[in-house]
Amino acid sequence: MKAREWLSGLWGGRPGPATRHITTVADGLAGGRDNFLLLRLLAASLVIYGHAPAITGGRGWPDVFVWLGWGSYSGDLAVDVFFVVSGFMIAGSYLRRRHLADFLWARLLRIYPAYIVCLLGTAFVLGAACTSLPLHDYYGSHEVVRYVSKNVQLGKGLLWELPGVFTGNPKLAFVNGSIWTLPAEVRMYLWVALAGVLGILSRRWCCNLLLAALFVCGLLAPAHVPLVPLASFLRLAGCFALGVFCCVNRERVPVGWWCVAVLAALAWLLHATPLYPFVFALALTAFVFAFGYASPWLGCLRFGDYSYGLYLWGYPVQQLVAHLAPRLTPAANILLAWPLAMLLAVLSWHLIEQPALRLKSLPGAVQAKARGVFARIRAGT
Repeated sequence: MKAREWLSGLWGGRPGPATRHITTVADGLAGGRDNFLLLRLLAASLVIYGHAPAITGGRGWPDVFVWLGWGSYSGDLAVDVFFVVSGFMIAGSYLRRRHLADFLWARLLRIYPAYIVCLLGTAFVLGAACTSLPLHDYYGSHEVVRYVSKNVQLGKGLLWELPGVFTGNPKLAFVNGSIWTLPAEVRMYLWVALAGVLGILSRRWCCNLLLAALFVCGLLAPAHVPLVPLASFLRLAGCFALGVFCCVNRERVPVGWWCVAVLAALAWLLHATPLYPFVFALALTAFVFAFGYASPWLGCLRFGDYSYGLYLWGYPVQQLVAHLAPRLTPAANILLAWPLAMLLAVLSWHLIEQPALRLKSLPGAVQAKARGVFARIRAGT
């Protein structure tokens, strides 16, 4: 969904025509057009690119971003982009609704329907097709049901394997290595909900103070950051916080490729210092908003948001391709897996995600109906 559809109600009025003089995030929002859908689809595709060498057994090229000396591989960079965009949009979502139940319901509808179908599909269809066990033994194994029941909780301890599935693959037998980010994402939603209920999110100075406090806590006591139970979540939380910061300070956050160039140059100068990861994160955030607002609107993906489905299905499909053709190179794995994963993403959006999102207004409709019933009762008495 485009950022303006999440946030235009917050900034007031209908979005105006796209402007050529975008200097801040607020200007970009007022312009009414963005390339965030395309950016997220590219990020999901980059995850598939990043996973290919490991899935095919470590053969093939070095990751291009590692080769360039960026200090991160493509999959991590793609996930960081997702979390910056998510922090920006999710903070705006709460500010637009300003109602906890509506916010949580919308988040539930966005995450769970497609995720549950992916878990069920990989466990009972893909797993059954690829297991080395007899089907009777596979379906009789409690590990199959446990894979779904445990992972659907989105706790910090996810299950990665199914009995006899992908055990002969070139490297890992993981069924879906991409879902590790979802527990972190859900925890960030809870942070936004907490900050919103307490009134912190709607007060810029107060939100900035909270973000600064969490940043200091992450530096000095990373194991004690609330709702961030794993060290691997800490970087994702930082990227999400940058997105929230850009939403709350939208009138003051500059947008432009010049900003990306300046921060990228500064990161290069600080490459050998402890400051590099932080400056690089700022450069990546600047890139996200420059791509979204300061690049020509490409008008892509008018039919749907396929990035989440591509992210969910990319890894299992790559493993399926590796299972059927274990000698393929990383490039061949990508060329076969991406179209199939994209097909599943399109089906996921049109058959599951989009219909689920139409239920966002359900809590409000139920409340309105309840008020009407109570009003009639009062009138009758």
